[in-house]
Amino acid sequence: MKVSEIAKLFNGKLINLKEDIEITGLKSLFTADKGDLTFVVDKKLYDLAKQTKASAILVKEPIEDLQIPQIIVENPQSAFYKLIDIFYPDKKLKPRKAKTAKISKKVKIGKNVYIGDYVVIEDNVEIGNNVVIYPFSYIGENTKIGNDVIIYPRVTIYKNTQIGNRVIIHSGAVIGADGFGYYRENNQHIKIKHIGKVIIEDDVEIGANTTIDRAMLDETVIKKGTKIDNLVMIAHNCVIGERTIFAAQVGIAGSTKVGNDVILAGQVGVADHIKIGDNVIVTGKSGVWSNLESGKMYGSNIPAMEWSKWKRVLAVLVKLPDIYKKLKGKF
Repeated sequence: MKVSEIAKLFNGKLINLKEDIEITGLKSLFTADKGDLTFVVDKKLYDLAKQTKASAILVKEPIEDLQIPQIIVENPQSAFYKLIDIFYPDKKLKPRKAKTAKISKKVKIGKNVYIGDYVVIEDNVEIGNNVVIYPFSYIGENTKIGNDVIIYPRVTIYKNTQIGNRVIIHSGAVIGADGFGYYRENNQHIKIKHIGKVIIEDDVEIGANTTIDRAMLDETVIKKGTKIDNLVMIAHNCVIGERTIFAAQVGIAGSTKVGNDVILAGQVGVADHIKIGDNVIVTGKSGVWSNLESGKMYGSNIPAMEWSKWKRVLAVLVKLPDIYKKLKGKF
């Protein structure tokens, strides 16, 4: 694609164009070479941008003394991400039902569906149009899958699960396993049978090896537009709001309700029966054990520090209750 064509695509202003170069790749400032397009948004990187070997660059405003073609657009980062889709399109798989797949006769399959090798699909499953199911995945009975869904290899979807449109589920994810529930009787832990379901709404993405448990009686719900990273655990009866983001290794205990547009950073742990309001941000490694009000940023993580210093801090921490008793009433 020519530089001028890229500028036109995003209604950008093109400066320093001496030759309408063919762009053949997209790279970062640090790795771009001849034929590549790159981008910059942070003014702190402008000096590095002047050293780039790229053939052209996306910028928000002109960079002085940078002689390569500059395409000036409102949001260079967003434009660059859109170009990735154009330059590196996903491979389109032709409709197929692999001979090695085991598909019940009681399955409804839409148009243009790809079903890979060794996929197992049980009774009364409904699959929409343009769905891709990669090899070795399992889909339990009474499951409904919408249109334009991608299910990567070795995904396990238990029975009675509902999946909306344009959902992406990455390898190793388990949707609809029993919740972690037991009652105690005769000095034994007795398993509680879970008969609820999982509902995944439209435009949700679920990362590799993430697990979402079915509800005991009702529904575990992941609402539309939510994005879940790898290695996340969502327990039974949880309701996760719209457009919410969970980074890797987040753990959500049972019956928790998370609002819309929430961000939980890596390794955040949330206790059971918690309510987290809309537009909340929780920083990495924080523990949430009480309800969080909407629109606030929370964090209880302890950043790494030099080990000998942390031992001194810890020695003081364990003495704080006694220090408090001595000081109480003196002020």
